Amino acid sequence: MTVALRTSATGAQAVGTGFFVGPGLVLTCAHVVRPGGRPAETVKGTWHLDGRAHELSFAVADMDVRPFDRPEHEGGPGSGEDLALIRVAGGAPLRQTCPALSRSPALPREGVRLYAYGHPGHDYARGDSYALRVVGQSLHRGGARLLKVAGSQVWPGASGSPVIDEATGCVVGVLRARQQRTSPTADDEARLIPVQAVRKAFPELAEAQWAGYPPLRDWLALLSDEQLRTAEWGEAAGARRRDYLRLLHDAAGENPYVEALYTALRGRPAGAAAFVADLRVPVRAKPGHGSEGPGSGCRPLDTAALLGGAHVVGDAGTGKTTLLRTVARDAAGAWLGGTVCEYVPVYAAAPVMADRIAHSAWAPYSWLSYAVDQGLIGASARNAADVRAGSATPAPDELENPPYPARKWLVLVDGMDEVDPRRRAQVENAVLTFANSPHCTVVVTSRDGDWVRSLDGAGLAGMRLCGLTDEVRRELAAKALAAFGADAGPAEVTALLDRLEQVGLAELAMRPMLCVALCALYLSDGVAGLTGGRFTLFERLTGHLLAGAGRRGGDAAAFPERELRSVLEEYAGVLTEPPPGPRPTLDELIARMPSKEPLPGGAGWNGSVRSHLHGAGLLASAEPGGSGRHAFSHALFADYFAACRWVRDRTPDERAVRQVAEDCMKRDRESYALFRAARLIAAEPALVDAELRSWRPLRRRQAAVLVAKLALDGAPVGPGLLDTAVAVLERWGRRSGPGPAPVSPGRPTDAAWPRWAAAQAAALRARGLPGSGRLPLITR
Repeated sequence: MTVALRTSATGAQAVGTGFFVGPGLVLTCAHVVRPGGRPAETVKGTWHLDGRAHELSFAVADMDVRPFDRPEHEGGPGSGEDLALIRVAGGAPLRQTCPALSRSPALPREGVRLYAYGHPGHDYARGDSYALRVVGQSLHRGGARLLKVAGSQVWPGASGSPVIDEATGCVVGVLRARQQRTSPTADDEARLIPVQAVRKAFPELAEAQWAGYPPLRDWLALLSDEQLRTAEWGEAAGARRRDYLRLLHDAAGENPYVEALYTALRGRPAGAAAFVADLRVPVRAKPGHGSEGPGSGCRPLDTAALLGGAHVVGDAGTGKTTLLRTVARDAAGAWLGGTVCEYVPVYAAAPVMADRIAHSAWAPYSWLSYAVDQGLIGASARNAADVRAGSATPAPDELENPPYPARKWLVLVDGMDEVDPRRRAQVENAVLTFANSPHCTVVVTSRDGDWVRSLDGAGLAGMRLCGLTDEVRRELAAKALAAFGADAGPAEVTALLDRLEQVGLAELAMRPMLCVALCALYLSDGVAGLTGGRFTLFERLTGHLLAGAGRRGGDAAAFPERELRSVLEEYAGVLTEPPPGPRPTLDELIARMPSKEPLPGGAGWNGSVRSHLHGAGLLASAEPGGSGRHAFSHALFADYFAACRWVRDRTPDERAVRQVAEDCMKRDRESYALFRAARLIAAEPALVDAELRSWRPLRRRQAAVLVAKLALDGAPVGPGLLDTAVAVLERWGRRSGPGPAPVSPGRPTDAAWPRWAAAQAAALRARGLPGSGRLPLITR
C-alpha cells in the first residue's frame, strides 16, 4: 500500500512516504518531492509485497505538485495544500494495494481514533505504525486548513503517510511531519491534510477511485457495511454483504434434480455442477398473460425488461424459478466481481414467506428476510468459509431501507400461486408493500395470470414465458445427451426429437425441465422410456433418481423406496389439498417411517433421510427448514407425488372425474390435475366417457378439456374417448368469435374457452385421429 520515497535535487535530498490511490498513481506531500524547496530531479521508491522489496521509479516530468508555500501573488506561504500526485514510470505495478479515500464531506470529530503507517528516516524506515487521535482543526495564517492529531511522535520521513479512520477503514487525511520548530507542536502532535483537500486538489481521483478497480475493490472487501456507509462508499459490498451475495450466488446456481440425473446416469457426481451451469437456455416471453397463442408475440427476454417490476406467468416446467434464480445469480456474481449494479437481489419463495405469517403479526419485511434466509440454508451448510446464512442474510430493517445509497433491492418472489389459500391475502399485501416501496423493485412468478388482478396497484408489467424454440430445444437436447455420456451428434439428436414427435411428447419437451428429463429417460430406458404420458414418465424418472441415490451408498440400504415414496406422497398431498387442521411437517412424516432404526455411527434418522432425498434430486435442500412446495426441488415433483396420494386414497367415481376435469381448466392446478387425470383415464375410462356424454353441457365440456389436454400431453387416450372429446370441442368451438387461438384460459368461466376448444380440436385432428387418414400418433 505504502511506498518509501527518496528524492534528490541539486544539493538536497529528502525521504518521505506515499501511497497508491489509483492505477500507478501515488499520493504524497509536496515537500517530499521538493527537497530543499527545489523540484526533484529524481524520485525513487521502495515498495514491499509478500516480504520482498520492489524498486520503483517515478516520472518527474509528470508530477502534479501543489506546494504548501506559494508565491505572494498566489496566496503566499501556508496557502497551498502541500500535496503531490506522482506517477510510476513504465505503468502501474501488478498487485498494488489501493486504500479507499473517504467520501464523507465532514472532518473527523475530536477524539476520533486514527491509524497511520509510513516510512520515517530512522531504524524503522521499512515501515512504522502510528496510533493517533483527532485534537481539532488547525488553521494556518496563510489560509491552509489542517487537522491537528496527537498520540505518537511523528518523525520526518512519515510525511505523506495515509491516515485511516479506524471507524471507517478509509483514508481521512495525509500526514505532515513537523517541518519547523517554530510551529507550536508538541512532541506527540502532528498535522494532517484532510482528504477533502485531496479531492479538491485532484478531482481526477474520482475516476481512479471507483469500486470496480480491482486493487481498490480488494481493500473495500475488507470493510464492513457500516464502515462503507459511514465513509460514503455505500455502493461497495462490505464483508457481510459479500458473504450474503456469495451464499446467494451458490444457492441460486443449484439444481438438485439435474445434478442427481447426471450422477445417476454417469455414476459419479464430478462434472454435475458444470453441466448445470451449461444448461442455461435463451428465455422467451411475450407481453400480457395469455390472450394469444403460444407462439404469437414471443420475443427473447432481456433481464433488463424485468428491472422495472414484472409479474411473470408460465406453465409448470417452463422455467419460472430458473429465470429468477438466474437473475439472482447473475446480479450476485456481478457485485462479487466488482461491478456496481443498480440492484441488490433477494430471492424468496412465496410459500416460505407464508409459513412465517403464522408466527408474527403484520411484518412483511420480517417474512421476506425469513424466506431469504431459508433459501440460503443449504448453501450455508456447504460453505467452506463457515459463513452462516442467519448472520449474512439482510435483516428486516435493512430491507426496509436502500441497500446502498441510490440503489434498490431487487425482490424476486417465486411461486405466488403455491401459497396456502388461507394466507394468500397476506402474501399479496406484502408484495404490494414491497412494490410500492421506493427502495424495492419486485418480480413475482406464478402459473396463473389472474394473480395480476390482485396486484394491479403494484404497477408490475405482465409477461408470459414461452416454450423453447425448435432450435433451442435441439441445442438443449444435445447438451443433455452429451453430459449424460451419450452420442450427441446431429443424427442421434434428430432421432430423439423424431421419437418425441411420434409419441406425442414434442410439446412437453418444449419445457426445459421436461426436455432434460426426457433425454435422461431415453438414455436409461430406450424408446420404451418415452411412452405413457407424464404420470408414467415421472414414475420412471423418480424411480431412477431414488435408485441412483441408493447406488451411491451411505445409509441408502436403510431407506426402502416404498417408504420414501409414501413420505413424499403424504407431504405433497397435504400441501396440495391442505387438511382443515394442523398439517404434518416433512420431518414428522420421516419420523413415522416403519423402518426407522438407529443408524451406523449415530447418524440422525431425519437428517439422513433428508440427505438421501436431496441426493436423489427430489428435495431442494438436505437441511431442515425447507417449506411448502419449495421443499421439493421442482413443483412438478410436488404435483406428481400429490397425485400419487390422491390416486391411493380416492376411489374413482363421477365426483372425482368432475373435480379433476374442473381443475384441468384452472391454470394454477392444471399440472396436478393432469397427473391425476392420467391415472383416472387409465383406470376408469368409462367414467370419463359418461361425462363426455352427459346431458349437461358444462360437464361434457370439462371432460372434453380433460381428454384433449391429456392427449396433447402425450398420455395414452383411447380412440373412442378422443373422437367424442373432439366432437364436443368442435361443437363448443362454433360459439367462438374471431380472434387468435389463446393459450389455455386460467379459469373455467373464462370467455376465451370456445376459441381454445376450436383451436385444440383442429390441432388434434391435424395430429392424426382415427379415420382422418393420418398416422394415429396419439392413440396408442
